[in-house]
Amino acid sequence: MKRRYIFILILILISLLVIITTLIFLVNSGDDTKYKYPSGKDTVEYFGDGTFQIFRGGPDDPLILYNHLADPTENTVDNIVSYKIKNNIVYVVGENSFIKLDSSTNTYKQKKRISDFTSEDREIFNELMEK
Repeated sequence: MKRRYIFILILILISLLVIITTLIFLVNSGDDTKYKYPSGKDTVEYFGDGTFQIFRGGPDDPLILYNHLADPTENTVDNIVSYKIKNNIVYVVGENSFIKLDSSTNTYKQKKRISDFTSEDREIFNELMEK
């Protein structure tokens, strides 16, 4: 009789171990997206494979759009005033320029004048400047 209880107890413990292991595995495998450039502690947003990231510069510093593919001395694209993500496109109003970033292709267009963009893009940039 005692053997039967010990056997049942062992089966229950093994079952619990399997269930707990499965739960731990499921919790840790939530986001399997692999980024070429991982985010850091100062990262606010990252786009596509992480090539472009918005960093927090510091308590008194503005946000910075950072390009991991650029030369190390030129990888800051601009200080950010405001930005908006629409599908795979990121619209950024910088201190010195307007940026339209396509995160699916890791390409961007940076212009000094808002008039260099399409009317649809200008609407979004104007909306961002009002914030």
